[in-house]
Amino acid sequence: FLAARGSDEVVRDDFRKEGLAIYADPARDAAATAAEARATLIFDSAEGRLRARLSLRGGPPPDTLLVVLAHATRAEYDRLITLRRENGLYEGLLEPLGAGHWYVEITPPGRQWRLKGDFRDTPAELTLAAAGVS
Repeated sequence: FLAARGSDEVVRDDFRKEGLAIYADPARDAAATAAEARATLIFDSAEGRLRARLSLRGGPPPDTLLVVLAHATRAEYDRLITLRRENGLYEGLLEPLGAGHWYVEITPPGRQWRLKGDFRDTPAELTLAAAGVS
C-alpha cells in the first residue's frame, strides 16, 4: 500500500548538478576573501582532538568555529564539530576518521564566511585559505 500510494519520484539526470549549485555560496566565499581568512587544522589522533589556528583581517575572532567533515561517499561518516577558542587556538573532540576522500568546511556560527577544501585520508595538518589569500 505504501509503495503504491507514496512512491518516490524518478531521480532526474541532472540531480548532481543541482546539488552542487546548492553547495555553491559565492557570498560566503567572497566574505572569506574580504576578511583574508586562513585556517590551519591540526588533526591529533593520539589525543582525539581537532585544533585550528585562524587568521582574519579586521574584527574580533569568533568564540567558536564550526567544522563540517563530510565523507565523499558515506554520509553516515559525516561530522559537525564545534571548536572553542582558548588562548588563540580553537579546539574540539574528534573521533578517528575513516579512510577515504573528505570535504571540509570551516565557518563561524553565524555562517558569515567559510573556508572549504578536501583531503584524502587524515593528514597531520591541513591549511585552508580564501581565494587569493596566500
